[in-house]
Amino acid sequence: MASPKAVTLEYKQDLGLHSNINDINHPISENAPFHFKFFQITDEVENTLFQILDRFLLQLDLIIVRDSVLAAMKETVTNAIKANAKRVFFKNRASNIENETEYEAGIAEFKKTYLENRETIEDSLQINNFGVFVSFIHNKSLMRIRIMNNVQLTAAESARIKERIDKAKTYNDLADAFMDMSSEQEGAGLGLIMTLMMLRNDGLGDSAFKFETSENKTVFMIDIPSKVSKENQQLEKIDHIVSQIDNLPTFPKAIKDIQDAIDKPNSSIGTIAEMIKRDIALSANILKLSNSAAFRRGGRVESLDRAIQLIGLKELQTLLYSLGTKQMLEDKFPAFTAIWEKSNESAFYCKAIGQKMGMNKADLSNLIAASLLHDIGEILLLSFDKQHMSKIKTYSNSREIASTISMEESAIGITHSRLGAMVGEKWNFPILYTKAMEFHHRPLLADDVYSDIVFPIYLSDMMISVNAKEAKSSEIPAEILKLCKFQTKSEFDSFRVKIREQFLTY
Repeated sequence: MASPKAVTLEYKQDLGLHSNINDINHPISENAPFHFKFFQITDEVENTLFQILDRFLLQLDLIIVRDSVLAAMKETVTNAIKANAKRVFFKNRASNIENETEYEAGIAEFKKTYLENRETIEDSLQINNFGVFVSFIHNKSLMRIRIMNNVQLTAAESARIKERIDKAKTYNDLADAFMDMSSEQEGAGLGLIMTLMMLRNDGLGDSAFKFETSENKTVFMIDIPSKVSKENQQLEKIDHIVSQIDNLPTFPKAIKDIQDAIDKPNSSIGTIAEMIKRDIALSANILKLSNSAAFRRGGRVESLDRAIQLIGLKELQTLLYSLGTKQMLEDKFPAFTAIWEKSNESAFYCKAIGQKMGMNKADLSNLIAASLLHDIGEILLLSFDKQHMSKIKTYSNSREIASTISMEESAIGITHSRLGAMVGEKWNFPILYTKAMEFHHRPLLADDVYSDIVFPIYLSDMMISVNAKEAKSSEIPAEILKLCKFQTKSEFDSFRVKIREQFLTY
């Protein structure tokens, strides 16, 4: 695929950057590049780049690699801007970045200054004409993303990048990288190594990521073949984790009996309450649920009969899947409490999103039940492989790396979402719930018939992550916002802030 030719880029205010396309819906056609130029990453820039990436991947049926490609894009764009900022910093202090002695003397100060004054430094990039150029192009055999900045790297910088690329090729999985990296190296180079391994794990070989630097430019290219085939090299590790699922007990028969009783025509709150009262733990959990943010209305509920009345029999029937799961896991798995609290917050947000979407009572009940269940795989994975999951959480929160899902696949061999779906299948949960477990982090991979349940759960998780400053609204695919009745990212953010305030009042 030939390199893009020089073109005239005009500033597009609605996109927040310079481009050769008119708007976000510009037609995608073979060998017709989309070019973008910007000087720093803003929400508008991220929103544009991520939407364009999604449009290309969806059109070419390559959405399966979104996580790893998004991670690679974010890593390279971030590093390109940082390289530009470094030039401005050295220029302002009248130091020669090419001089090894002066470079070593200035780089520690740059890191500290950049961390503390990032926005101020990046504001000066446009004045100094240090930009970043991102291009998207495809033909019948290949999609290419090209990230370029208009500086040549020093020999030392270039050598470090090549060293990291070569290093990534020596690891069998991300777990090896975690074990091999010192704390000093982690901050400096693990981000690039992780993204390269994510690409490989998604079926994109070592040739998918290219790097070159020459006079007045540095170029990174991410190549995605039209047909991607994944080869899993971690079967033994996966088998070990899956075998632990086989050791889980079957879903409680007593809860199945209650669910069956609710289905009978003559069922009543009184008869169901009597069945539930035989199980003290279940009774307590239903009372807790009725007083949770997603269900509480007015004063505190003290009786089981009132709790069932408040929730509703049919709604309780679906919620018993999550309550039964809670009973089975909370005493056996240390990670349960924190994940369950997060799932309760997710359920509250899902209820608000479902109401915005105009869901009927039955669909809303299924959504709330699925949101309470969707992260049970994370409970198990945190318990089965705590060491690697802790590392993954640390890096995904502290760096601009993308979701933890690709990292879980690279390090452990299986994702918590797939693990959760396997548990749901073992316990004969409704398919809606297992699909929510499996695709809540990769919603665009779910069949359309499950979008109404998968998209809101993904969005509720994103609300939690954005609130915690672990993600940005700009990462959310436009298709998901549209289905959930949000016209813009700004509307979503206003809704997110409002609903969080409501949740915190409970």
